[in-house]
Amino acid sequence: MIEHLRAGKTANFHRLKRRLSLAALNGLLTTIRAAHAEPSNNLFVHRRVAHGPAVWSAICFSYEQKPAFLADEAEADERVWGFLLLVEHRGHAAIFKSRLNLPNAFATRYLGRVSAERVDAAIARQDAIFEKMRLRHLSVSGFAMRTKSYEANDLQAVVGPAGASRYAPLGYALRAGQDHYRATPSTGRIALRSERIGHLELVDYAVSVIDDLLGAGPARNDFIRTFARAVDLEEALETARPAAFAVDVAGLAGAIHDTRLIRLVRVEDGNCSQLSTTEVDALLGELGHVLEVGEVAGRLCSLSLPGTQQDPVGAIALNKSDIALRKLDLPLTARVSVEKTEYPLGTDPNRLPLRRYIDKENGYIILFSDPALGYIGGNLFRDGAMAEGGDVLLRYLVTNADLDIVTDEKGTFTQGQTAFDAETTFGAIIASVAEGDDILVCDDLGDEWADFIGLDNHASPPRVSFYHGKHGTLSLGASPFHVSVSQAQKNLERMMLPAAAMGGKINGWRSNYISGSGVHTAIPRVVRGDPNRLAATFELARAAPNAIRRAMIVTSSLSKGAVEQALADIRGGGRPDPYFVQLYQLLMSFFSACTDMNAFGYVVCRP
Repeated sequence: MIEHLRAGKTANFHRLKRRLSLAALNGLLTTIRAAHAEPSNNLFVHRRVAHGPAVWSAICFSYEQKPAFLADEAEADERVWGFLLLVEHRGHAAIFKSRLNLPNAFATRYLGRVSAERVDAAIARQDAIFEKMRLRHLSVSGFAMRTKSYEANDLQAVVGPAGASRYAPLGYALRAGQDHYRATPSTGRIALRSERIGHLELVDYAVSVIDDLLGAGPARNDFIRTFARAVDLEEALETARPAAFAVDVAGLAGAIHDTRLIRLVRVEDGNCSQLSTTEVDALLGELGHVLEVGEVAGRLCSLSLPGTQQDPVGAIALNKSDIALRKLDLPLTARVSVEKTEYPLGTDPNRLPLRRYIDKENGYIILFSDPALGYIGGNLFRDGAMAEGGDVLLRYLVTNADLDIVTDEKGTFTQGQTAFDAETTFGAIIASVAEGDDILVCDDLGDEWADFIGLDNHASPPRVSFYHGKHGTLSLGASPFHVSVSQAQKNLERMMLPAAAMGGKINGWRSNYISGSGVHTAIPRVVRGDPNRLAATFELARAAPNAIRRAMIVTSSLSKGAVEQALADIRGGGRPDPYFVQLYQLLMSFFSACTDMNAFGYVVCRP
C-alpha cells in the first residue's frame, strides 16, 4: 500500500549518533504504535529496505484522538491517519512524517543535530535570493526585541546591515533558480517546494540533501553572512567559557498562551493537575532571571542567581556539539511537567519534566566570556561586530567631562529652589549634554517619556532628543543600566511625538518641578524655549519627514576610557569579566533596538 503514499519534500535531517539496527528499528515502530490510542492495523510497514545508496523504513496506521475543540467530558473521539518515513544514508537520517512523532528516548539515543552552518551552506548558495527570514536577538536581556521577521521579494534589497550582526537566523525561505526552499537550521528541517510525490522519490530527495549537507563548505551567500553566524562549539570552548544563562521565556510563553501547543502540569501523588494562568505567569517570571555560570568542573558548570554562587540552582553540561541543561531547581518549577495539548490532561505518553522539555527544545540562551559568542536555539553564533574587536560599541559612547563631578542623579530639593544642582546628572544634561537644543523640557516623573526632551528645529535636519539621566559609581557591569535601558526602549515609539498625546504633555510642562518626595520647587519644567509656543514647535518637529531622533542614556557610572581598556584587554587575549559581557550585550541590544525604530541610540558617559 505504500505505493499510494504522496507527500511533499519536507523532512528533518539528523546525524546518526550510532548505527540503527533492525532490532532498534522494530522497537521504534512498536513504541510509536503504543503511544497512540486504539491504533488500527498497519496500512503499510517496511523495515530497512534498500534503495540505491540509502535504506528506508516506513509505517502508516490510524488512531483515535480527542478533538482539540471539545472537552474530555464530551467523550468524543476522532480517527486520524499518520505516517512516518525514515531514510538512512551516509551516517545521517531524514524523517518525513505526518501526525506521528518519534519517541523522545529514541531521538535522544540515536539522533544528533546537523549543524546550522551546514544547513546554511547546503541551500544558501551565492545565487540564493532570500524572501523570508525569522531572527532571534543575541541577548539575554528582557529589554531587547527577542524576535523579528522580514518578508520581501528580495530581502537583500530592503534590509540594511545596521544591527544585523546582533541577530541570528532561526528560519528562512529562499529561492535558488527555480527551486524554493524553507529551512529551520536549528532543527535541521529543510523543505523544497514541490508537488506531492511517492516514497521512492522522497528517498531520492533525502539522499540528495544529505549529500549536499556533507559536501557543503562555509556559507557563501553575502546576505546571510551579515547576520550572526554559526560556529563550532568544541573549537570555541578552547578559548571561551559560558558566562550567563537565560531561559527563552518568550518562546515558552508563546507555546503555552499563543499557539497553545503545550500546557504545564504538576504531578503529585500520581495525580496530574494543570497550572492556572496565574501560576504559569509566576513561573515564567521566575524563569526570567538571568543566571550566572560558574567555573567549569569537568564538563559541568553550575548556574546561580546573581551574587549567590555558593547556592547553585542548576547546571549545564558542555558537550562536543551542544550544551545541555542538566539541572534547574527553582522553587516554582518543582514537580512541573510539560504535556502536549493534543492529548487529554494526564495522558501524554511523552510528558517531560519542565527542565527536560527546555533542554530538548533548546529553549535557552547562553552568553560567553567572549562577548562575540551567543548560544541560541542549540547553536553557537558569533557576532561579527564583537569579533572585529568591539569597536562598534565605542562609536556609541559620547564623553562629557561635566559627568566627572556628578554626585547624584537629581540632587536634594528645597522649597523655592530655581535650578537643578550643577553636580547632578540633571544639571549636566541642562548645562552641556543638551546644549544644542533650542527647546528643552523636563519630563521627569508622572507619565514619563524621558527625563528631558530636547528639540532643535533650526538644525538641518531637525533633531528630537530623549535624555535618560542616571548616576552611580563607576562600573563595567550591566546592573546600573537595566533601568535606564528599559525606560529608553519602552519609550522609543514616543519619539515620534504622537499628536494625540502632546496636548496633555504640554499642559503638564507649564507647571514647576515637584520632586518625588513632594517638594514644590520653582524650577520651570520648560528649561529653554517659549512655553507659549511649545505646541507649534513640537508639531513642527513631529511633522518633519527627515527629523533625526536620538535616545541618549546620560550616566556617570560608565567611563569610555575603562571600556576602551576592557576591549583592548580582550583583543590582547585576556578573558573579560562576565559582567562586562552582559554590559556589552545589553547596550548593543539597546542600540540595535533604536535602529529598528529608526532612531539613534547613544550613551553619554565620563571620559
